Amino acid sequence: MLRILGISAQKLNYWERQGLIPYRLTYEGCELMALRQLKQLTRERVPARAIRESLQALCRQGLDMDQAWAQLRAEPRCRSLLQIQTAGQIIEIESGQMRLPLLPQRPARMIEFRLPPQQRIAEAEMWFNYAVSLEDRPGEREQAAVAYLKCLELEPGFASAAINLGTLHYHRGEFSEAEGYYRRALEIHPDYALAFFDLGNVLDETNRPAEAIAAYSQAVRLSANYADAHYNLALALEKSGQRRKALGHWRRYLQIDGFGPWAEHARRQIQRSLLKENLKLVK
Repeated sequence: MLRILGISAQKLNYWERQGLIPYRLTYEGCELMALRQLKQLTRERVPARAIRESLQALCRQGLDMDQAWAQLRAEPRCRSLLQIQTAGQIIEIESGQMRLPLLPQRPARMIEFRLPPQQRIAEAEMWFNYAVSLEDRPGEREQAAVAYLKCLELEPGFASAAINLGTLHYHRGEFSEAEGYYRRALEIHPDYALAFFDLGNVLDETNRPAEAIAAYSQAVRLSANYADAHYNLALALEKSGQRRKALGHWRRYLQIDGFGPWAEHARRQIQRSLLKENLKLVK
């Protein structure tokens, strides 16, 4: 964490003693975001007392600590004050007084800055890890999507972020958006088996069986032991009437994952296919 943010252990210890950040043995993405914001505020010479009191004021307004850190901004005209920006309005935390935002011709120096390439990649990874941590929390998937978008903004070539963002859209039934992000991941990484598999799922859901079969086939070509891809490919082939081709993938799935949750279904499909083939041979 110290390496990613470029801060010293002594500075972190000082922030902990000042009550600006709780002591931690390990850090999650949201805490890394808070530390990055704290580093920026101290660079702008905002006093530790003002930061601490502003955080306390935000928490009294009903925000949790993660939300409070996300909304802190330095007041350009008075370094002892902090402000939040919400719904297009800027509010001084201590007084609650509403202020007009800066004109577009005068961009805020704190927000508009370019990161060196290595730092940009590190920050993109930080946003990605934060988004992953949010996906497992009920009601936090919208925020996870925002974090993935921030990751892609910093590093457009982050294929895993595009995949995960596509999957968030997929689970919401937004198949067009999901397909767009899966195809974006493949533009970044043309040999990404997971992207072909996820794309196959979208194509199957949107009733494009031939394209789905092509996507699943590419996934198993790139990763021969991809059990789920063999399973979905067999299903797609079955639905399109290509039973003989499906049979090979049912068997391959059982070789890879013979005790998985869908193994019994795969065995039944093999038995049915063999039975139907035998009946045809008798005729």
